Amino acid sequence: MNLPSGPLTTSELAAAGVTRAARRVHYFRIWRGMYGRNDQVDGLDLRSRALARLFPEGVLRGRSAAQVWGDDSIPTDCVPEIWLPSTRKAPADRIYRYGELPAYSVTEVDGLSVTTPLRTCRDLSADLGFEDAVVSVERLCAMVAELPAQLRAVMLHPSNASQPGGRRARDFDRVVRALDTKSLSALSTRVRLELAAAGFDRFVHAHRVRVGPRTIEFALADPAARCGIVTTEVPLSAAGRADGGPAADPRSSTDLLTRIRQAGWTVVIVRDRAREGVPHAARLRQIPGADPGSDPIEKIAVLLAARWPGTEVYPAVVYDSASDPHGIWGSRR
Repeated sequence: MNLPSGPLTTSELAAAGVTRAARRVHYFRIWRGMYGRNDQVDGLDLRSRALARLFPEGVLRGRSAAQVWGDDSIPTDCVPEIWLPSTRKAPADRIYRYGELPAYSVTEVDGLSVTTPLRTCRDLSADLGFEDAVVSVERLCAMVAELPAQLRAVMLHPSNASQPGGRRARDFDRVVRALDTKSLSALSTRVRLELAAAGFDRFVHAHRVRVGPRTIEFALADPAARCGIVTTEVPLSAAGRADGGPAADPRSSTDLLTRIRQAGWTVVIVRDRAREGVPHAARLRQIPGADPGSDPIEKIAVLLAARWPGTEVYPAVVYDSASDPHGIWGSRR
């Protein structure tokens, strides 16, 4: 028997020759009158498509539109969202917004009417908290090549400076000014925002450091403090050889970590989840005293460990004066 994939209505399943008995065995109900096949993931993608089928005159928006454009930071429990031309009562598992959208804010992707990336960024800035909005917009910038230029153009347009705007405009302005489009992952963006909120605002994404013939790339780095941050999503990696040689030389991350520390850099590894069975104090034992009131790097480590308990710190290798009399090879902190 041919079992078409969902989302499908009851009448569409009947027209495809799927009996009630087969429907009960091979399909699950998304909501009343709408079904998905058992091998499909019951997530935002499927439910957004089902909502678009239910309201063909509507336009997917917010998280639903962001998912269409490739945002990989969306939580699994998000509900589908849609713009509708007239008011309707929204069930708890859907979000409706009402009103006519201008034609330039709507496009079509894979047969779905969705808000454009720029309009999606405006909606996300208004709907989400500041950090979630920045993360989502940066992930969209990573997936839609022309979006960073569009956002810059909006900020430079004379109307943006001459019109104070309302709360939505202010939220959008704040989010766009906080963007770093070189971000490589959602976690590295959250780490950067956490540091910036605490006054450590010199960290930049995708910073590269030359160590011998290798160029090593950090997810985040403060070059002035010689502090690099690595996340589990973007591990320490050799971006390539400074002399143009291949980047595929088989070096372990441990070897890279040793080399960058010998060059005077402190490396902080932020893990999205704490390692099982390792107490918090043990993870910070590598910092002498772990006193947040002294060295700035210690403050950074304690700050990040408070939110991500799996944080590990690898201080720069400090050479004594006899082995490094001119301070060439490492830090003397």
